[in-house]
Amino acid sequence: MSIKTLIIFVTVYKEESITTAAKKLDLSQPAVSAAIKELEKRYHVKLFERMGRGIQKTNEAHHLYEYASHITALYQEMDSDFKKQKHPSPLRIGASISIGTCLMPEYIKKYMEAFHAPMPYIKIDSSDIIEKMLLENNLDLALIEGSIHSDKIMAESFTRDRLILVCSPLHPLASKGTVTLDDLREEPFLLREKNSGTRELAESTLMVRDFVLKPVLESTSTTAIINGVTANLGISILPERMLTGHIQRGSLIPLKINGIEFKRECRIIYHQNKYLNPDIINFIELIK
Repeated sequence: MSIKTLIIFVTVYKEESITTAAKKLDLSQPAVSAAIKELEKRYHVKLFERMGRGIQKTNEAHHLYEYASHITALYQEMDSDFKKQKHPSPLRIGASISIGTCLMPEYIKKYMEAFHAPMPYIKIDSSDIIEKMLLENNLDLALIEGSIHSDKIMAESFTRDRLILVCSPLHPLASKGTVTLDDLREEPFLLREKNSGTRELAESTLMVRDFVLKPVLESTSTTAIINGVTANLGISILPERMLTGHIQRGSLIPLKINGIEFKRECRIIYHQNKYLNPDIINFIELIK
């Protein structure tokens, strides 16, 4: 089995089409089909099922892709590095939304100044999407808060973070300062989307106290949620770093929940099989 065979498999997996993969790789369809059959024979599995004019990935294909995507990406990275040593590719760095909004700009500025590095590619999105991009080697490393869901990802803590409950100054709870869970049971919550690190921490912390969050609004945009709370459409639990200016201006009121805190670690994450080149190591050391 050659690296070319794995590259063909990865391309078919991504394109979900023998024909499209063949065109993309400038190969004949029989050559692409033969490479897939070679892998299936080697591992005694079925990788794709025919569905009408298309193909359907099997569970075995998903499993093989986890390895093949990294093997081929590492090969292509090595090939590119040795061909273009005078012009190395920029880092590809991911960040969860709160870290990307509040911390990443300063980190990138310091990194570029300290190491005279080119501007990295930056992807800011919810934690689950960032983690998926790492697993598929579409990012070199990332900064996120909260839990890691794959045992193939390595994590190193670099700072701590916390969430706080906030409401509008017009809200009846605004004058209380400290509230109980009973005060919140009938309140409309405006929350980040499911699987975001912020949402997961809020839900898991409250669930152990038999309090289930049922949002009336969900959004991938923290700004949209803040605007909704400011307009007194409901209350929310959000990263403190993103609320500082609003709290200082008085457009949001922070509330303590009696006996409850939402604390978490911020982590540098990367795939366990990732080759940590000097650029990646420099960035990690700067953050830590």
